[in-house]
Amino acid sequence: MIRRILNSRLPLMVATPVKVFDVRYFESIYSAGALPVFDTEFLSSETILDHVETLSREELSFGIRLSAHDSELIEQIKSKQIINLDALVVPFGPGDTPADFNAFGDTKIILEIKDININEEIDAVGPHALILKGNEAGGKVSRYSSFILMQWYLENSDLPVFIHGGVGRYTAAGMLAAGVSGLVMDSQFFMTDEAPVSNNFKKLMGMVDESDSTEIIYNDDVIYRVFAKLGTKIVKDLKQQAAELTDDPVGSRKLYQAVTDNMAEFDKDDVQFIQALFYLGQDGVFAKDFVTESTSIKEIIPAFFKTIGVNLNFIDSHDPVRPGSEFAKDQGTTFPLIQGPMANISDNSDFANKVLEAGALPFFAVGSLPDFLADKMLKDGSENVDNFGAGLVGIEAFNPMVHKHLDMVKQYKVPYALFAGGIPSQVQELEKAGTKTYLHTPSVSMMENAIQNGCSRFIFEGGEAGGHIGTLSSMVLWEAAIATLLN
Repeated sequence: MIRRILNSRLPLMVATPVKVFDVRYFESIYSAGALPVFDTEFLSSETILDHVETLSREELSFGIRLSAHDSELIEQIKSKQIINLDALVVPFGPGDTPADFNAFGDTKIILEIKDININEEIDAVGPHALILKGNEAGGKVSRYSSFILMQWYLENSDLPVFIHGGVGRYTAAGMLAAGVSGLVMDSQFFMTDEAPVSNNFKKLMGMVDESDSTEIIYNDDVIYRVFAKLGTKIVKDLKQQAAELTDDPVGSRKLYQAVTDNMAEFDKDDVQFIQALFYLGQDGVFAKDFVTESTSIKEIIPAFFKTIGVNLNFIDSHDPVRPGSEFAKDQGTTFPLIQGPMANISDNSDFANKVLEAGALPFFAVGSLPDFLADKMLKDGSENVDNFGAGLVGIEAFNPMVHKHLDMVKQYKVPYALFAGGIPSQVQELEKAGTKTYLHTPSVSMMENAIQNGCSRFIFEGGEAGGHIGTLSSMVLWEAAIATLLN
């Protein structure tokens, strides 16, 4: 259930760029209906408190995001008793000793969470809400995507949750429909007129593509998501340093110090950002889409929520996940569901018939099987299952049998097929033979190429899936794909 947490008109927090402070950006965000959140990372406590003092005199509500669970700084902020401080966002994870959040007045305490299975520790703090910071966000992130964190906490916690990572024009409606109480955004608005970043930086943001966000990983559990092109040397160096520090007992601290020492300032015109270090989530690629109709954040945010409202209204009239939907009718099943191929599991007609009887479309896992096993499997399906598909691997280097598999699909007149690692010509070959064929597209560029070559059935497979996957999370891939298709 969606619950109102913030004092702002809209359930949206907009974080400011790190190492930049401009009161005018706070004013613009607040007047647009969202809550501006002062991201204090990389700043000294003295600087943070000075800026907070400035904001306390403004006629707006604001939030503060701390980069660590710093009890001393939290006490200093508390002592100021700031009337217009609507929210204090504090990272919290296993091993953190909770600060004393009593006597904070009307300020909401919101924990920034990157882990699961820490409900007891969270409950001991007693926050008003949680921010779930997924792997696709910028900065220090979770190993879990927003999609995974969202589902886990909606199922296992009664606290209101906000999602940070993967928030776009279209995914936002899905998040709210699922039951989240609000959203957190940052780089999505870095190309607006009001964003306190240099024109040089905005120009770079206009050229960011889906592959320009990468991870610096220390010991598999400390992850920084940053911008990087192939030739961004500082990121290569930090990745190497992270690997070299693996066995160092204070390696995490040393790596963060290196990140701190090299972090660029967004408002500098003389920075060569393509070679600079700065936080950028996979959702930074959305920035271009948000400024297509207006470049003012005062217009963009209200328009964003108007789009959310329209899409939420579509759920009742065009709910795709219901029995007898258009998609379900088209594929001859009760539900609009496809059972993904599973090696050594979805390889027989008994299993396929159970899937079909339950209402979904079964797929046999042909994969890279030897030709005699693949032939036996598809023959079994054609004789004993009324409706099914063949899951194929299209890359010949991984599947030397691919051409024989294609011939078998045509021979047995398999109704459906899907390709992992396939190419448009393979899809077209089967479509011409009467087999409705899907193509796994883990990136938007793959989808665009496939559309240009006549393909029309796609599976947008996010990085959370198993098997042959890309780097984009589901939320980011879905958003980018929907925007591309609509445009």
